[in-house]
Amino acid sequence: MTNRSIYGLLLLGLSLLVCPKPSLQAQNTQVDINPNVKRSIGGVSLLDRGKYFNMHSRGQDAEHQAFYQEYNVNRSGRGFWTPLAVAKQQTGQVGLYPNHATSSPDTSVRAVTEFVATDHPRNAYKEGLDIEAAADWVVAYYRDQVNTDGRPRFYEPMNEPFVHARDFYDEPDWTPSAEERVRGEMAELFSVIGAKIHEAPELANMMVIGYSSAYPQLERQDFSHWTSNQKMFMDVAGDNMDGFATHLYDGINVVGEDTRRSGSNSEAVLDLIETYSYVKWDSVKPHAVTEYGGIEKGYPDGYSDVKSIQSIRSINHILFNLLERQDKMLISIPFIGGKATWHINADNNYQPYGAVLWIPENIGVPLEQITGWEYTARINFYKLWQHVKGERVMIQSNNPDVQTQAFLDGKTLYVALNNLEEEEQVVDLNFSGNIPDLDQVNIRSLKIFKFDDPIYEESISQTYPGPISMVAGETVVLAYNFANPVTFENSIQSSKYYSKKHLQPILANQDLTFQFDAVSAGEGFVNLRMSIGRKHNRSKTPEIRVNGQLIATPTNWAGYDQADRDDFFGMIEIPVPAEHLQTNNTVSIKFPDSGGHISSLILEVEKMESLVATNEPKASEALPIQKLFPNPATDRLTVELPDAVQEKVNITFFDVSGKPVLQQRKRVYQSQLTTNVRRLPAGVYMVRITSSSNTYVGKLQKW
Repeated sequence: MTNRSIYGLLLLGLSLLVCPKPSLQAQNTQVDINPNVKRSIGGVSLLDRGKYFNMHSRGQDAEHQAFYQEYNVNRSGRGFWTPLAVAKQQTGQVGLYPNHATSSPDTSVRAVTEFVATDHPRNAYKEGLDIEAAADWVVAYYRDQVNTDGRPRFYEPMNEPFVHARDFYDEPDWTPSAEERVRGEMAELFSVIGAKIHEAPELANMMVIGYSSAYPQLERQDFSHWTSNQKMFMDVAGDNMDGFATHLYDGINVVGEDTRRSGSNSEAVLDLIETYSYVKWDSVKPHAVTEYGGIEKGYPDGYSDVKSIQSIRSINHILFNLLERQDKMLISIPFIGGKATWHINADNNYQPYGAVLWIPENIGVPLEQITGWEYTARINFYKLWQHVKGERVMIQSNNPDVQTQAFLDGKTLYVALNNLEEEEQVVDLNFSGNIPDLDQVNIRSLKIFKFDDPIYEESISQTYPGPISMVAGETVVLAYNFANPVTFENSIQSSKYYSKKHLQPILANQDLTFQFDAVSAGEGFVNLRMSIGRKHNRSKTPEIRVNGQLIATPTNWAGYDQADRDDFFGMIEIPVPAEHLQTNNTVSIKFPDSGGHISSLILEVEKMESLVATNEPKASEALPIQKLFPNPATDRLTVELPDAVQEKVNITFFDVSGKPVLQQRKRVYQSQLTTNVRRLPAGVYMVRITSSSNTYVGKLQKW
């Protein structure tokens, strides 16, 4: 029996109208998960923990070693010690370098260790230094004078150099031209070091990254900050960089506004860097987020769990962003240090550094009197993510403020949720697909409060949890353990397409057009990632057309409203019906008012590779579905079957051509089940439900 024949049975069935409409009541966030669908981002599916679960330390003592082992953390992080600092130590001043060989009789490729080596600009730079000599010394040092442990995979010649530019010129007062001159020379130092390392065959395993922007406030002064800092660096040094290093912080890192980058702002920052990379090189050079987190303020001096944990809220927020870019990430390092013993001195009242993972068990004494070490509240970040691994699976949230990730490792499915909102969110987890029986669910959650101690909790459930309530800033990781391994039956490929246009000025009622060619379109999900920098009183909801088709613009985006910033700068994700895409696509955007820029526009396509084959029922086996009840406010559908059923069933929705467009697996309780039909566009569908003994059919009309 064909799908078309099955569809014909529906003419005898029931009709149902599902008419979503706005509601004044708060609605639960819907998160849809299909563990049978393997998800890849730029061709990468397996979670690379080494790119994400690191620390800002290279400690190798007993406490560090035990921590790496227990919490499955990469053993190499980021360290402040480089050839340029060695030269200063040996010669007594920056710009003088020890005698060294210009070549080596051993031309073998040197092994490296996975860590980032960087240094303070005062140890690496002074205005007018001999850049060629500096780069030659760097090559000789890493080639000949250190072993594998001292040779980094990633070399970042200076840490946050541009914010220190005014420390390096002779003019008595600050002048823009003098600072620009110094920044340009700093960029040239990065460039020449990168070129010479790449020219040395012995150092083929090393990568050079920069410039480690301390505050990427790219939109500042109508994007002049972008032009004179990040863009300038990419123009001067980008050819010789393996990746671009950026520091993302909520709060004030060194200078700038006391605001949050979590959510739409950090997305817009990284999207603009990626887009300009594509403009210059026809490819996207990867990111190295060598610091990220949050800067706390308003707390008493000295250590407290409340103060220490504040950064973890920001780290979790930004982590979800970075996890969506694994194919474009070299490494990311949350700003969680080790013991920072250099800070425990009389000048600091023997208090620990604020960002550390360990504090003395007897705080307030000199280093030699410390009797032992204990974890700070920041250990909860590593507890939360300790076991997460596996390959990505399809997961979607209908609320940009509820971030999601899901990974499958054999019998275990990890589902991670994060609440970017400043208010509580209630989340419904909707599963579909062929899922084995559930053994149990391990639930880990971390609640972080502004002025109260954090709450880290673990619990076990023998059944699927109901709606999950998440307080502001909360992160939850659920581990679903099944009786048998979950198998992949389908795959979805996530790809990004970039335009050759960036930083387009906005003029009232004038179309800005962007072209996206050679797009692999098909069944799946499509989004436009529109990043804009504008004054707060300017529109954020332009008229958008994709190949002439009008697209609705959401009024919600990831993170807060940015009202405490001088300008709004953020990425707004705009869903596009997949059927509107072609191989070559034109997108036009028209705002009703002037001012600001579209900094970047990226087309993201998640293409389903195939639809799962199903066994066709015989005509004599098909029974009419008893009733179909809609909930227009939530796009949920309740189905009542005509006989006594209480088991897991397969549900398939077919379009008018007989093609399956949505498949789910749900449990029936007393002949009734509820499922989500949000993914179905307006139209008429055949509904087929298959239990262990019968097949049921009905008709759904949705608009």
